[in-house]
Amino acid sequence: MRIEKIHRISTVLRMKINSNYHLAKQGDIESAQHLVCQLIHDNSSFQNLSSFVCPVLKHSGNAIPMALAKFMTFNSNLTLCDSVFLQHTAHGSSMVERLYYHPQFSGTVKPGNYIIADDVYTTGQTLKYLKNYLESRGGNVTGAWCLGAGPSTQFEPNRLLVRILLAKFPSISNYFDIDCLTVPQIHYLLRLSSLNRLWEIHSDNQLALSFT
Repeated sequence: MRIEKIHRISTVLRMKINSNYHLAKQGDIESAQHLVCQLIHDNSSFQNLSSFVCPVLKHSGNAIPMALAKFMTFNSNLTLCDSVFLQHTAHGSSMVERLYYHPQFSGTVKPGNYIIADDVYTTGQTLKYLKNYLESRGGNVTGAWCLGAGPSTQFEPNRLLVRILLAKFPSISNYFDIDCLTVPQIHYLLRLSSLNRLWEIHSDNQLALSFT
C-alpha cells in the first residue's frame, strides 16, 4: 500500500526546544513521555485507529518513538509492536548521506496491518526501510505518524514523479533502488545538474568525515 503523506503531530522546532527533548533523545522514557504529552494537544485523531503500531526502536537511545507509540495505544485500539529493532549503522544528517544510508531491521512481524511511529520526518529513509521490512514479512503498512516534521509531509512518490526522475536521469536505477526513494529524496535529486555531482558531494562528505 502506497502512503502518500506522513501524519505530522507538531514541528521539529517545537520538539527540540522542549525541555524534555535532550534526555528523551538519550533514551530517558519518562522524559520522552512528558515530551509527547506536551506536544499532543488533541488525541481524537487516534481514536479510530486499530492495528499494530510499530515504533522505530533502537536497542539504546532515543525513547521518543516508543513514547509516541505508547501514547497512541492508550488513546486507540492499536496494539504495540515492540519486537522490531533498527540495527546500529552509522549515517550522516545530510540528504546525500541519507541517500546512501540503508537502515537494517530485525525482529518478529505478526500478520496484520501496521502503523509506523517515529520522532522526526526528514528524508523518510528510515520509515521507508521499516515499511519495506514489515511488508516483506507479511505485514501491511497503512500509515505513519511522526511527532515532528518539516513543512512537507509527502512520503512515497506517485508514478508521475518517478517518470520525471527517470526522464532526467535514465540511469538512476544503476545508483539507487527507485522503489526505496521517498518524495524528499527525489525532489533533491531533481535539483542536481548531474548524478556525477551527487557522487562528488558524497565523496567530499566522506573525506571530511575521515578527518573528524
